Amino acid sequence: MSSSPTAFLPRGIAPIATIPSLPAAPKAAEPPRGPTTAPDVKRWLREAFEKQKKDDLQGAMADYRQVLAAQPTNRVAWGNLGVVYRKAKKPDMAVACYMRALEGDENNAGVLGNLGNAYKDLERFDESLAAHQRAIALDPMSVGLLHNYGVALSEGGMPVEARRVFDRVLEMDPDHIDTHWDRAICSLRLGDFSREAWDDYEWRWKLQELGNYVAPTKAPIWRGEKLEGRTLLVYSEQGFGDTLFALRYLPRLKGLDGKVILRCQPDLMRLVKDVEGYHELASAKEPAPTHDLALPIMSLLGRYTRSIDDIPPPAKLSIPAGAGAKALPRVAAAGSKFKIGIVWSGSVTFRGNIRRAVTLDRFMRFAEVPGVQLFSLQKGPPFEEYRALAPHPLVVDLGSTFDDFADTAAALRQLDLVLMTDSSVAHLAGSLGVPIWDLVNFNTYWIYFMDRDDSPWYPSMRLFRQKKPGDWDEVFERAARDLARHVAEVRRG
Repeated sequence: MSSSPTAFLPRGIAPIATIPSLPAAPKAAEPPRGPTTAPDVKRWLREAFEKQKKDDLQGAMADYRQVLAAQPTNRVAWGNLGVVYRKAKKPDMAVACYMRALEGDENNAGVLGNLGNAYKDLERFDESLAAHQRAIALDPMSVGLLHNYGVALSEGGMPVEARRVFDRVLEMDPDHIDTHWDRAICSLRLGDFSREAWDDYEWRWKLQELGNYVAPTKAPIWRGEKLEGRTLLVYSEQGFGDTLFALRYLPRLKGLDGKVILRCQPDLMRLVKDVEGYHELASAKEPAPTHDLALPIMSLLGRYTRSIDDIPPPAKLSIPAGAGAKALPRVAAAGSKFKIGIVWSGSVTFRGNIRRAVTLDRFMRFAEVPGVQLFSLQKGPPFEEYRALAPHPLVVDLGSTFDDFADTAAALRQLDLVLMTDSSVAHLAGSLGVPIWDLVNFNTYWIYFMDRDDSPWYPSMRLFRQKKPGDWDEVFERAARDLARHVAEVRRG
């Protein structure tokens, strides 16, 4: 088999073993499968492995099960079945498979590393770190094992220790893409806005997970020099939230002696049309206008931020006349009640959404507070939960009336509080100065730093952090207690 066994694997997974190559099967009809022979098992393993490389996860699972039906102790099949389960987002089943792969082969560093990754996915960090440490003790010069150990430390809330591991990895392999990126996240989370941290942040463009991303331009990257009559294209690169977050840096581009074009998502265009710092607005759905230099919008941070003191205020957004026309009457109907907007999930296409999102039913406890009216701001596939739960009139739907972020912004301005799990609406509310309580997971977005319950990026934001990985119960209980006190104080006032 000519393909590298790591080519198909998701980030942070090491292969269990390379399946031996066999001569191509003859084109004559295969004999019926009767009693299992060694060549049958090898062929099934090879077929499963090929399906695994092609992301045919169900097909690979079926083939590995077939091998295990014939050879219940086949460690290669158990280990690779674990890889498939993890890629299918079933880390609990992956753990069980890796444990079977280790039976009789307890010192297999690759399996131990994979076991550590699966424990990490389950946020069982003590077990994850123990498995990684065992793996590294067996193979201390493995860049992959060391990197995975650093990731477990980082996601387990130990960025200082993680960064030391990443430094070691980069001493061994200075061009290790994922390590540069993961070290950047550790540094930024710690408030280290050094040149090295921002240089690491630029390695995001080489990440395998961005392999399908196509930049809208091949123009040279702008390095901060005067434009001298040239045109600079600043373009959105990630989600809506990141665009809203980074808009604050556009005014820093004044005085460059040239033209600045902002190219952003169409759903933001009405909202950002009066933001300072650019001369022309273009849609990300259309080809980029003529320009000489270019910069992805999140790279503005590295140009202008050397410490927390350098953080500029949020961009001043404009809400056009007529925005929110369908939502505003529903808000007004609540009269003098304390009006709270809720969001329980960000974009389902975001890889980390599974840890930051919750289900709508968790928010129903806030409806118990006297004098409160909840409004759903949710859009996208998670809104199906609203339809299934049917919480009206306890929760009034606004999100389905929004055509773009200008409509959302108009509704937010009429609310007393936004109470949500982290997503783009948090950036919008924070930019508008609307009071927002952001319920965030244990290993949250780096912009929220460590151990803070406020945000230097958004003065109107309060953070409710998980104190233990995966523990949303405590977060919602704390928020509910504080909400009852806050609403009572407001009503007395």
